[in-house]
Amino acid sequence: MTTEIDNEWILRVITSFFGYVMFSHAWQGNKPSFEDVNAVKSVWNLSNEPLNNKLRNFCEETCRLGYNWAWSDTCCIDKSTSSVLNQSLTSMYKWYANLAATLIFLAGVTHLSRPGDLTSSLWMTCAWTLQELLSPKVIFFYDCKWKPYLGNIVPNHKESPEIMQELADAIKILRGTIITFSPDDLGVHEKLRLASTCSATVEEDATYSLIGIFKSDIRPHYGEGSDAIGHLLEEIVACTGEVVVLAWSGKSSSYNSCLLASISIYSQIPHNPPPLEGKEMEKCIDELHDKLTWQEPQIIYNRINRLSPTHFAT
Repeated sequence: MTTEIDNEWILRVITSFFGYVMFSHAWQGNKPSFEDVNAVKSVWNLSNEPLNNKLRNFCEETCRLGYNWAWSDTCCIDKSTSSVLNQSLTSMYKWYANLAATLIFLAGVTHLSRPGDLTSSLWMTCAWTLQELLSPKVIFFYDCKWKPYLGNIVPNHKESPEIMQELADAIKILRGTIITFSPDDLGVHEKLRLASTCSATVEEDATYSLIGIFKSDIRPHYGEGSDAIGHLLEEIVACTGEVVVLAWSGKSSSYNSCLLASISIYSQIPHNPPPLEGKEMEKCIDELHDKLTWQEPQIIYNRINRLSPTHFAT
């Protein structure tokens, strides 16, 4: 007698059991670390302080939703080991993309919350929260009392038109892009614009938080300061040929004078000249016809087409 193995059923059971939930929030103050939790063996043994209580509340909500595994960046990464820290930073986007749900705690949003409270919250200004919003397929927003934002109890806040529209209006991208985001959905300049409005306590994090969104291979190295954004932009130009990163004005980087010193410069709206009207366009075309032979545009095109990809000299 043979028993047919139902591989799909096995996969569903394993996926359900090991589905993990990640925590997204804006930490303020001395947050519990990997060493703190490891020393007492459990988050339930941590001292009764607000930041520890926030971590415990996250674990309780994870259990209430029916999940067995909870992950928080502050206490689940051994930051004393550089290899572990670097692997975590470069893998974070994939971790958020493959999880069961992300719980987003808005400490400054009072109960009962109102439309607009989310997009005016501190959470919206943090560098790491951009990928924590875009990457997951399932997210839940909570106010300061751990109650669903706007009292919305749908099984996934990415399915809430009201919440998604509030976010879309605030960060100025399509609602559908937020719901089903892929790194290929937005152009280089649009990603940089989104990141430009966020800030980080540690300077390098403003760059490292973009590794997944840009599908970058740069290696984190805390201590490099503003050179971090230089490394990222250099890689973008080398890999994509997108010279749009060079379209900026302001203070240049010590890493390379062609690059900016701060990503916040990309918050400026790029100049878009007004379109030419019909008669004006015809006039320009006629002037070009008078100045160029029919072969010259093809010659110019061929010369441009033979140019090597844009790169930075080493």
